[in-house]
Parts: sequence; C-alpha cells; structure tokens
Amino acid sequence: MISTTQPPKRGSKPVAIEHLTTLLAQCEQNNEMAFEELYGLCSAQLYGVLVRILRIEAIAEEALQDTFVKIWQKAGTYRPDSGSPMAWMCSVARHQALDVLRKRGSRESHERFDVNGYIDATPDLAKPFHEMTEDAKLLMQCLERLPKDTRNCIIFAYCEGYSHEELAAQGDTPIGTVKSWIRRGLLSLRKCLDELA
Repeated sequence: MISTTQPPKRGSKPVAIEHLTTLLAQCEQNNEMAFEELYGLCSAQLYGVLVRILRIEAIAEEALQDTFVKIWQKAGTYRPDSGSPMAWMCSVARHQALDVLRKRGSRESHERFDVNGYIDATPDLAKPFHEMTEDAKLLMQCLERLPKDTRNCIIFAYCEGYSHEELAAQGDTPIGTVKSWIRRGLLSLRKCLDELA
C-alpha cells in the first residue's frame, strides 16, 4: 500500500530543489531559457494537479498555460524558507484552478470548490499546529479522520498532481479502488468540513 511518509515515485528522477530554486530566480531576471527548462521539468506534475481539480483535460491544458504565466510573473515572490519550489508552483496551479471554477460557476464546480478551497489551504507540516490557518487546521482534522490509504491518495492526487494510474501502480492497488477511495474520501471531507466549519 501507499506509504504515509513518502509520495509515490514518479517515472523520472525528482528534480533537485536547489535547481528549481535557481530556475525560479533566473525567471525573476526574465531568463527565457530558464523558464523553458522549468516548464519542461514541472509541467507534467502541475498539469496533474489541474486535471485532478478541473477534471476536463482541455480546460486543464488552458489553465496550465495561465499557471506558467503566473509563475513567470511571480517568480520573484518565491521564498525558499516557505516551502519547496514545487509546492509553491503547485499552490499557484491550485489557485488558477480555483479561479477557473469560480468563473465557470456551475453547480458541480461550486461543489468541488468547497473541498478544493480547503485542499488549497494544505498545511505546511513544518509549522506548529497553532501557526496554521483556520482552514488548514480544519483540513488537518478532517484528513486525520480518513483511512490512511484514502488520505494519502487525496493528498498525492490533489496536492502533488499524481494520476490515478500512478497511485494505483505505486500502491499495487486496482485503479477502481483508488478512484473509489478518492471519491468517497472527498465526500467524507466535505461532510466533515461542513460539520466543523
């Protein structure tokens, strides 16, 4: 089953945090070659985050382009002491996805927004509990109520951008089971958040 301490391994070797930090710093200096390299290294994972939230590939592809425009524009705001470069970029992607959901305004989108708004507040586990935002505290409490495998699948899918296929392969679990865990887990999260909010 999926480990609670390490995310599933992706097909390619993870990019060093230092290298991504350097690329972001170079983007701040309008270095287009650094931006192209950053896109090549990170676009697949960020696309995964967007697809998990938006669920429609064409919309996720458009959101990916907008995400990278924002990464280019905001590269100078990244601070290494606030988390890893990939976590920061995933946060930019999640904000972009939530903006898309708000603009679409459909009932289904609003239902997903309720949960995704809290997922966007995913806490920095390096911080003490009392320093987390209220949304992050609520999310932590509700995530702790979920079964371990369900919790891991939701975190890895929505916060790290892993596909259902990757989660199934790494956890040696049928893909239908992974999808079921995520679907039921999100429903449980929403119910818990409604109760605690």
